[in-house]
Amino acid sequence: LPLVTSEKSIGLRAAAVTALGRNLPGQKELLTLVEAGKLPADLNFAAANALLTSSDGAIKTAAGKHLKLPATADSKPLPPVAELVKQSGDIDEGKKVFATVGTCAKCHKVKGEGKEVGPDLSEIGSKLGKEALYVSILDPSAGISHNFETHLLLLEDGTSLSGILVSETEQEVSVKTTEAIIRKIPRDEVTAMKKQPISLMPADLQKSLTAKNLVDVVEFLTTLKKP
Repeated sequence: LPLVTSEKSIGLRAAAVTALGRNLPGQKELLTLVEAGKLPADLNFAAANALLTSSDGAIKTAAGKHLKLPATADSKPLPPVAELVKQSGDIDEGKKVFATVGTCAKCHKVKGEGKEVGPDLSEIGSKLGKEALYVSILDPSAGISHNFETHLLLLEDGTSLSGILVSETEQEVSVKTTEAIIRKIPRDEVTAMKKQPISLMPADLQKSLTAKNLVDVVEFLTTLKKP
């Protein structure tokens, strides 16, 4: 419980929320934070998934007055992750979603196809289960992969640049942008550089997807395993 409102990383705090949400005493503690307005906003998704699926109707109703899951492309509220995990999708349709409306291929490679901004997903099905895949898509800042943290650079000309840190030397800093373009900035032009707690991956991808699109693309991702 103390971790939830601490200054630890969002990944650790979201994991603490999820752990609390697995039993009624923990859910009641979470609900108290929510009702008091003391739950950090970046934990709303994790808390909604924990409380809106509670077996206690009173907790679910009370939480529903403060929390809601994000809406999808058809303006319908997204089902909780616990419900999405139980659904089976269409692998072929999921592959299409990955390459089109899901925009996944703009930042991720699968078997050599796509752009390499974020992690290569060719074997992601061997690394993450369905629940973790849904959370990675819907709450990306809660599970940023090591070496894929966003860095914000403040430049001498007053502009800023954000992206994934590729390399850093005494002479220059190289950053990969969301367009998979590597920008090389002379070190003397960088006035400040800071690692960000927010993922470079958009947190509202579900806005361009239906719940079925999401289920299909996760089903496709589960098939991407080591040979």
